[in-house]
Amino acid sequence: MSWFNSLWRAGWTILSGITITVQAPAAAEIQLTHDGVVKTDPVFVDRTGQELVYVVNDIPTRMRLMKLRLSDQTISPVHPDETRAEFEPCYSNDGRLAAFVQSRGNLSLALVVQETSGMKESSAVLGSGFAGLRAPSFSPDGTRVVYSFPESGRQMIWSCNIEVNDRRMLIDSVGTNNWPSWSPDGKRLLFASSRDDDFEIYTANADGTQPQRLTQSPKQDIRPRWSPDGKRIAFTSNRDGNYEIYVIEADGSQPRRITNHAERDDYAVWHPDGKRLVVVSERRGKHDLYLIDMP
Repeated sequence: MSWFNSLWRAGWTILSGITITVQAPAAAEIQLTHDGVVKTDPVFVDRTGQELVYVVNDIPTRMRLMKLRLSDQTISPVHPDETRAEFEPCYSNDGRLAAFVQSRGNLSLALVVQETSGMKESSAVLGSGFAGLRAPSFSPDGTRVVYSFPESGRQMIWSCNIEVNDRRMLIDSVGTNNWPSWSPDGKRLLFASSRDDDFEIYTANADGTQPQRLTQSPKQDIRPRWSPDGKRIAFTSNRDGNYEIYVIEADGSQPRRITNHAERDDYAVWHPDGKRLVVVSERRGKHDLYLIDMP
């Protein structure tokens, strides 16, 4: 029993070169939405943890940004009069700036950066045709946005300033690089990449140099998110045959499976207190947001 307890506390071990993922005890959870409509991309508006913004597929041809107030679970559209599809939102740490991807017509996507007060907005369509612009995320100081975008047949990681110019390429490799974000201290980049045939989780220096692979699974590891203190990473993986939420240490050690449901769990985001996650979970074919405690 002492051996088992030691393994459980460590959360992982390596036996014959194979990483063993430990399943954490069932986590307490609170259901935050109840409409069952398809949802993606939850994100907290600021560090108070009082409001979430997420994407809902409210009609077949539109993705819409919705705001959820956790205190009373009141839900309202972020842009009530907007008819264009908007998705993959992010917010600066102080909640002053929002960025998201917006449809500008057939096969045309724009990166939009706006003040949440509504006073100022900058946007740009960064390429011709269906450009594949994805996953914007603010730097810790709120002065730049990192995002995924294709050029020369590869999906690279770039950054720009909040006026959506001064573009800089940070990560370039074969395959697809996606879901980038800076660490809370601004020193590292986190992303997923298919450069080694399937999606794995990587980090690199803030300027994109010295990439380091953190996960080693035969299936997809996608949508990584830093914890507020930068010490852990949550992500989605189907390594055990179903899409579930996992957490690793920032160096890739101690993988733990956090959710355990027959249907899909995805799009994890850390609560600002670092003790909980918000997850999009499918239950009986319905998709809703759940707030789960970290075991």
